[in-house]
Amino acid sequence: MIRRRPPLTMRAASFYMLMAVLCCASVWALQRALKSKIHNYPNTPVEVKRSEVTLVETFAAPTQAGGMESGTKKSRIRYANREGLAPSTFVLNGEITCTNKSTQMVEAIALTVVALDAFHQPIQLPGQRQASVVRQVLEQLPRGVSKRITWEQPVASSDVYEVAVVVTRVRFADGSIWFAPGEELIDIF
Repeated sequence: MIRRRPPLTMRAASFYMLMAVLCCASVWALQRALKSKIHNYPNTPVEVKRSEVTLVETFAAPTQAGGMESGTKKSRIRYANREGLAPSTFVLNGEITCTNKSTQMVEAIALTVVALDAFHQPIQLPGQRQASVVRQVLEQLPRGVSKRITWEQPVASSDVYEVAVVVTRVRFADGSIWFAPGEELIDIF
């Protein structure tokens, strides 16, 4: 006796079509958690409590995925380049938790980010003359309040092994600005 498969239901057919579209129209991204160091200067008005950084390598086509070492996660992102293959891109995605220890309302924070290789040497960031980049964060932070702040920084390659993050300037609601001491950041980390 020959068994016949039951015909596909509309729901099953819709599911298979959706999966085909997602598989053909997506970008692959590999993610790797990096070591992240923080430094708080003495008397800093905004203290960094925690820092997490992920290196994300994005490919323009699913067939390009592969290449980062084991321990990476894959995720799907909407397809951005239908015409042809594009080289992979690298971005540092960071999140810090910081606390306003001052007696004033904070209006803006300058985070200095230093990317380091496995041998603790600074990595030149795209479009920067120095090995560090300052990310300006416009966030109101009332006195005594902690807040999670996210940031992104493009990098040229996957050679980033660890990232150092430090608050180097703080602008208060009254217009005054706190500056970190003029130390060489590489020497701190």
